[in-house]
Amino acid sequence: MTDMKISVLIVAYQAENYIRQTIESVLSQTFSPFEIIVIDDGSTDKTGEIVSSFPQVRYVASEHKGIACARNLAVKESKGDYVAFLDADDLWLPSKLEKQVRYLCDNVSGQIVFSHYENFTDIPSDQLTERQRKVMENLSYPYLASALISKCVFEKYGFFDEKYTYGEDTEWLKRLQFAGLDLSHEIPEVLYRRRIHDGNITLSHQTPGQKEMLSLMADAIRHANQIKSASGDKNE
Repeated sequence: MTDMKISVLIVAYQAENYIRQTIESVLSQTFSPFEIIVIDDGSTDKTGEIVSSFPQVRYVASEHKGIACARNLAVKESKGDYVAFLDADDLWLPSKLEKQVRYLCDNVSGQIVFSHYENFTDIPSDQLTERQRKVMENLSYPYLASALISKCVFEKYGFFDEKYTYGEDTEWLKRLQFAGLDLSHEIPEVLYRRRIHDGNITLSHQTPGQKEMLSLMADAIRHANQIKSASGDKNE
């Protein structure tokens, strides 16, 4: 189809229960990625041992610094032209990369393409907490983890803000939007499956309140304006 080189970037922390299935969903892709990188964000369980059992995967051990730092490290370690994030407890449908690559080949102006996703859980329905039920019902778009992204996006718009332990993806996407990048490219089909379980980052943090969201938006606008100024864009 194309010689597009894709780096699959997985950030893992205490992911021994799910990481094998996650990697297998990448290896089952109908479009083979150029490389698969797992950044182990300081796990103390068997995550590293499991990942190292896959010869096709490059394992990078790191100190526990949080998801923003780990994602930035993953992008810097990658050698592909495009990157695709995958959380260490989630799954891809087999045709995810193939359909996104085809979309970008047909829409050459697109630098980032998302897909739809679905939530699923291994927890019996009668054992779900109220918070888990709400998360299961919530689908927020655009969803970073579903995206296939040109590396040039990071070169132009910067990396994730490492001061955020949660919400770094929201700030980054808002920054791109405010700076004028088209985020409307999307495949309206479920290609990503997000697993809901007791250890989700989403569940371990309180939903940002109005004050936190205003602060996040302010950072996104500030970063976007810096990008526009650096590029000489006067239409701010």
